[in-house]
Amino acid sequence: MNLTELYYKLPKKIRYSERFILFCIKLAKPFHKKKTHEKEINYTLNYLFKSSDVKIEGTLRNIQLLYAELLRFIDNICKKYNLDYCLAYGTLLGAIRHDGFIPWDDDCDIIMIRNDYNKLIEVLPSEINKHKFLKENIGLTKLVGFRENYFNNVKTLYDEELGHDVYFHDYNKAPKQFDSKYNEKLPNLCKSLYLQIGWLKPMVRLDIFPYDYIEEKSLNHYDKHYRPAKVSFRNFFADDDFSYEKEFNKHFDKLGLTLEKTKYVGEGIDGSDEYVGSYDSSMFFPVKTHKFEGYDLKCPNKSEELLKRWYGESYMSIPQAIVMHGYSEYNSRFFDSIEDMNESFKLAINELKKINDEFE
Repeated sequence: MNLTELYYKLPKKIRYSERFILFCIKLAKPFHKKKTHEKEINYTLNYLFKSSDVKIEGTLRNIQLLYAELLRFIDNICKKYNLDYCLAYGTLLGAIRHDGFIPWDDDCDIIMIRNDYNKLIEVLPSEINKHKFLKENIGLTKLVGFRENYFNNVKTLYDEELGHDVYFHDYNKAPKQFDSKYNEKLPNLCKSLYLQIGWLKPMVRLDIFPYDYIEEKSLNHYDKHYRPAKVSFRNFFADDDFSYEKEFNKHFDKLGLTLEKTKYVGEGIDGSDEYVGSYDSSMFFPVKTHKFEGYDLKCPNKSEELLKRWYGESYMSIPQAIVMHGYSEYNSRFFDSIEDMNESFKLAINELKKINDEFE
């Protein structure tokens, strides 16, 4: 029995206690040594990428190009409805360091403030359903229950017919490590609470993380209690009587979050698995435009400062640790050949590009 399984055998009263979660976080600190190699420079790759015009091809590049068109689709919708977003995390790092994707990246992230995030959730289904091709091939997911999707008039990313539900593990389960059918290690793919838009076959999924304004008087409380609040909120998903709205509003109020503009922002409790504390709002807003894969997309106001905070002072250099999510391998199991898979990618990219070029 692993620690995750042991945790879920605890009584609910203990398991959902923020004080207990905070105690566990403090207890784990002495045993959790930071992986310094993640921020150390890989001098060989650093020289290669900075001295040569390295081009990525094949399936990985097709994944990136499909992401780029999904980003354009979101960008077009945001312009239409006057919404703000910005590239985030590794996608932002790619924009600043490579003017596009990090060469080995197969993931894509953006950030939106809560009001704009909620508006996007409202308008996305109608914008997708305007196009038959998108309606048939795009999935939207925002979990509001253990296996309950907020959207009911579009397809879900964890599509059962395609088999995606098998490979994306739930929050309260350790991921399946090995696929005996294909005799290979599985990518670590988890179902997510935040909004995701993606292509169903071939599969890519763009993560959209909500950020919230923090009341100034609650700033210290937020920094101390955000992590246990997030863990507690996620734990409730396994309960049959879970009420997303009730639990979300409880934590939203307790953390001192607000929909009104303030001097500080932080990631929502329904955001990513990362935690880096609160930020001055000026680090994100007003957003700026930056070239990404040849397109003008939105980036935070102070991208360099954010990247230093997320990846350290040497963020412009290639690190020792290179992380991939395994979408190339994951997608290969849904096609008879690599050629068929790449043809499917090209069709999706070309059709979505056409829709973006003619967007109204």
